[in-house]
Amino acid sequence: MLRNLKKHPRYKKKSIFSQLQTYLFTGLIIFSLGSASGYSHADSMRIVAIDGSLTEIIFALGEGRHLVGRDITSNYPDAALELPSVGYMRSLSAEGILSLRPNIIIATTDAKPQAVLKRLKDIGVRVELIENRYSAEGVKYKIRRVAAIINKEKEGEKLVERLQISVDRAMETAKHAMQQHGKVSGLFILNMRGGNMMVAGSNNRANSMLEMAQIHNPAAEHFKIFKPLTAEAAVKFNPQFIITMPHGVSAAGGKDSMLKSPALSLTDAGRQGNLVVMENGFLTFGPRLGEAIENLVNAVYK
Repeated sequence: MLRNLKKHPRYKKKSIFSQLQTYLFTGLIIFSLGSASGYSHADSMRIVAIDGSLTEIIFALGEGRHLVGRDITSNYPDAALELPSVGYMRSLSAEGILSLRPNIIIATTDAKPQAVLKRLKDIGVRVELIENRYSAEGVKYKIRRVAAIINKEKEGEKLVERLQISVDRAMETAKHAMQQHGKVSGLFILNMRGGNMMVAGSNNRANSMLEMAQIHNPAAEHFKIFKPLTAEAAVKFNPQFIITMPHGVSAAGGKDSMLKSPALSLTDAGRQGNLVVMENGFLTFGPRLGEAIENLVNAVYK
């Protein structure tokens, strides 16, 4: 491999530092592939999971012991936090992943840059990419894919059954709450700095969660994904509730600062102090989906 690198016309132009990086990366490749070559049964699995939902699924299937690394969105269960981190799932490094000597990398298609995962695959590391679909059916799909990869199909079907029961219960709770109180409206704010808000429109995981909890998202009728929202638009949408997560509150300078901002203070949510702060794993779309829906319903309707 090194002989081939030296024949490359650009090789001689590299600095000593760049050459050292090449040697290091090549060494990691050889070491990782040497480990992968011995992969023949479940006990030899060394898995890096990239996406909090996948990490949760692996633990829920009883195979957490095979995880050797995770990304920083993987913060549940507590045992996951003891694993080495490969960083944020949208800014991956091939060297950082290879340093953990995985023979399987399981990631969602949300992981970036995809070129890093392709690079790992090209050198012989097994890379499994799974699409994130923000629905109960999407979570079932992820469970079944992961279960097939790690040879736990029977346990996967049991987990799918438990997920369906919890989601059905949560959806029934949401339907009953909406019938009792009338459908409420809410805006999901991802981030807020200096009064500038990044808000969920349609076609994203936050809006899917609002829909399942029987909460009307007025922004979904006007734009897709996440967009900045002007003060005028916020007042026009006039949500009854503001929904966010801890980092959203922190970025805004606290709950009071958020609700008393020029835009939100003129809405029903701001006047009534209706700010719902969900926990960080709220939008993971993993095995705890039913619990997340029910928690949102209870926070808003009750």
